[in-house]
Amino acid sequence: MAENSDRLRLTSVLRGTFLGHPYVVRNLPFVGFLSALGVLAIFWAHQAEQQSRQISKLSAELSEIKSEYLEAKSTLMLLGTESSVRERTQLMGMVPPTKAPERIIQPKDEAE
Repeated sequence: MAENSDRLRLTSVLRGTFLGHPYVVRNLPFVGFLSALGVLAIFWAHQAEQQSRQISKLSAELSEIKSEYLEAKSTLMLLGTESSVRERTQLMGMVPPTKAPERIIQPKDEAE
């Protein structure tokens, strides 16, 4: 007898006749609500994964830009040293002065 009732349940599921049962019809709004929650959970998980990938990509780009900045900064510091400036000016034909600069003093009565 139990085998017969199991067979009835299986055939009602396969044929879809169980969908007309009042208990199932009464709980359809709740099933729809749970389905909507499931879809929202999947959507937000996808969004979080996408944000995670974007953050990882931007972090890699930021580290690359930082290294470029440090390289440019060290190059500029090297170019600004006195010996480097002296070498570049000598290539242009300029030589450093041999005597110290003179100070120009303006008399106070001419200042006004």
